[in-house]
Amino acid sequence: VLTPEMVTLAELTADDLDRIVEAVPGGAANIADIYPLAPLQEGIFFHHLLDAEQGRDVYILPTVLGFDSRQRVDEFITALQRVVDRHDILRTAVLWENLPQPLQVVQRRAPLRVEEVVLTRSPGDDATALLLEACPASMDIRLAPMLDVTITHDVGGDRWLMALRS
Repeated sequence: VLTPEMVTLAELTADDLDRIVEAVPGGAANIADIYPLAPLQEGIFFHHLLDAEQGRDVYILPTVLGFDSRQRVDEFITALQRVVDRHDILRTAVLWENLPQPLQVVQRRAPLRVEEVVLTRSPGDDATALLLEACPASMDIRLAPMLDVTITHDVGGDRWLMALRS
């Protein structure tokens, strides 16, 4: 259970906290901390809302990595999840709807989202470009962690590709 007295850095009512708890997978037991956005985060948040109308987000930076086997992909994802588990900022979501101000909500557990896609590739197509096209141009910052992974098997290149978006 969370009460307004427990959240010392933001002035929230019990109703505000109820809305936050409802938005977090696992509810109150999965909330580690709640606090306002820092000034730089406010600017990023502003651009996120502005860009969301156009279906893109200028702060999303996809990086494509290549692996020689699915086992190595899975090992990388496991290691990345351990990094997320260790660092609060990676387990943070931003909530603002029906709240007095945008807030960071740090979750105790935030499973990495992994999507596997099958690319339709013609001879001469660039698998990396196709993978990036398969990734959404924006991210739902109400969900933690604020990074995700899209993977594909590049049959033509006999490798696995991963788009890591953060």
